[in-house]
Amino acid sequence: MAEVPEVEIIVRDLRQAVVGRRFTEVEVLAPAAVRFPSPPDFIAELRGRSVIAASRRAKFILLSLADGKTLAIHFMLWGDLKLRPLGSERPPATLVVFCLEGGEELQLTDTLGYARVAVGRASELAARLKLEELGPEALDDTFTPEVLARQLRRRGSPLKTVLLNQRVLAGLGNRDADESLWHAGLDPRRLASSLTTEEVARLHRAIRHVLEEGLSLRGTQKDLFGIQGQAKHRRNVFGRTGAPCPRCTTPVSHLRIGGRNTHWCASCQPTEGAPAEPPAQSSLL
Repeated sequence: MAEVPEVEIIVRDLRQAVVGRRFTEVEVLAPAAVRFPSPPDFIAELRGRSVIAASRRAKFILLSLADGKTLAIHFMLWGDLKLRPLGSERPPATLVVFCLEGGEELQLTDTLGYARVAVGRASELAARLKLEELGPEALDDTFTPEVLARQLRRRGSPLKTVLLNQRVLAGLGNRDADESLWHAGLDPRRLASSLTTEEVARLHRAIRHVLEEGLSLRGTQKDLFGIQGQAKHRRNVFGRTGAPCPRCTTPVSHLRIGGRNTHWCASCQPTEGAPAEPPAQSSLL
């Protein structure tokens, strides 16, 4: 599952291997993967254009083109992007192929078929993809405990639901939200507006720790070049229902909150009261 660390790794790889190169051809194998414009126009907009920059907004990969337009790619749940020699075998799940000068191609694949692409002016992408409505980026230097406190202050919904609201915090996914709350010792069912200043500071440190750890290990998936990242998809609590908590051995709890699978330790993440002791491998609390 591609979350912010996985997407950020791909963006960094694209800066290294694709920026400065030109699209020689584009093949749309699954027309539904192109949000806009129409597939023929999408191909025409990219053919012959050079990539001049690669960036990320939440989980959107944004490739700036020499003509002032931008190619947006979103992996959704299980999308993937690989750089391969031109003419390589295309997996059955291949949606779009971007051929590059120099004898290589980018293959966008998704076993579920949900990954999407679009191209347009920055203003069009911002409006149609709702980029302008996204909250602050958790990896930006401007994301401070004060910013997080302001985002949570007026939210009367459970913490887990609020953290996954892209208008509150851009790009934090289900896995990393669960892990952040575990590191911070906060129950995911707590109301976001109920956090104290100290609890917000703990949560801020935990979010940054989880994301930066994922980046340092190059994510959980294979990168642009096919090299497997070293981060574990199932970490301390995420996806470990019934397994012992690494901190206290209490079985990990599971519940659907806001329609999303949620995992936490009922002992280390109390609804109220003093925070739990930090785990041996973390100094976040």
